[in-house]
Amino acid sequence: MRILLCVVFFLWPWALQAFTVGALFGTETPEAELARILASQARLRGHALQVKFYDPSGEPQRIFPLVRRAREEGVRFLLGPLDPRLQSEALTAAQAYRLPLILLSGDYDPIRVPDEPFAYIFRTGLSPRMAARVLLSCLSRKGLRRVGVLLSLNEVGREGLKWLKIYAWEARLRLTKVAWFSPEDTYLYPKFEELLSTEGVVVWCDRESALKVVQEKERYGLGLPFFFGPELADEEFLRTHPSLYGYPFPGTALFGRRLPTAVPLNLERAALVDALALLEEIAARGLPPTAESLEALGPVTLPGGLYYLTNDDHYGLVPESAGVFTYGLAGFQPYCPPTLLSKP
Repeated sequence: MRILLCVVFFLWPWALQAFTVGALFGTETPEAELARILASQARLRGHALQVKFYDPSGEPQRIFPLVRRAREEGVRFLLGPLDPRLQSEALTAAQAYRLPLILLSGDYDPIRVPDEPFAYIFRTGLSPRMAARVLLSCLSRKGLRRVGVLLSLNEVGREGLKWLKIYAWEARLRLTKVAWFSPEDTYLYPKFEELLSTEGVVVWCDRESALKVVQEKERYGLGLPFFFGPELADEEFLRTHPSLYGYPFPGTALFGRRLPTAVPLNLERAALVDALALLEEIAARGLPPTAESLEALGPVTLPGGLYYLTNDDHYGLVPESAGVFTYGLAGFQPYCPPTLLSKP
């Protein structure tokens, strides 16, 4: 018995370190602090999870050598990157080195398309595609039928229009007016005039442009309801810009609660919480840390919602477990609450 106890004592730390996750972001970021806390909590629950950090510093050319080093150092899963501009290199490197990658940002939903393999790529959190679907479903539940769209004349706006057009029919909405504005514009009243015949306006743009839209709207006393895309789901930005209080935007179910730390919530951090919870689920079930184990989980309830991963869908977030929220002095509040409950 004494020998057995000694073996357990010496092997226990090694067992906890056996499941190593590589995070493609820096060690001094709020996301790194959050990852360390979540991994530590997982180890306290007896689940082998450790995070190492590989910082590309915003440079695409660093991704390949970092992923190669992660593979050599025994990393079993990759998380990130936080910057969508690094996504293409991360996808290519993960496939090349056969390391499963869980994306935390960007407009890439790994759903099987013929002749386009995605064996090692997964996604957690709220993608732009799912955000559009969730937001339009909310507007339909609120009784809107004729909706206008106000878009920033950049990649964010073009991406938003693509998904809004695709999912408007599903929500039984008509996008009756579409107006564009440049992020450099300082006079938006003509754009607002184009949208006055609608019942509400979806504004899909970057955060700074959203602030400008709201300031112009209030300047002219426009009473038309405005709803924003996922770029507004950033607690740190909202906290310092009270003029954005009360405007609805889509988010995962985690926005209806709180993070387990004082780190302000945004979409990337919400995706990180779900990614680590997903990997802890593998450890809790005693499964090996592989892509096949994720596919075998079946329906799994995570802090941000219900996921159902299969070998045809490596995203799997069920739309009904996301919602639309507002932000104010009391924090995040549900505007269209998720209809499926998620894990506390």
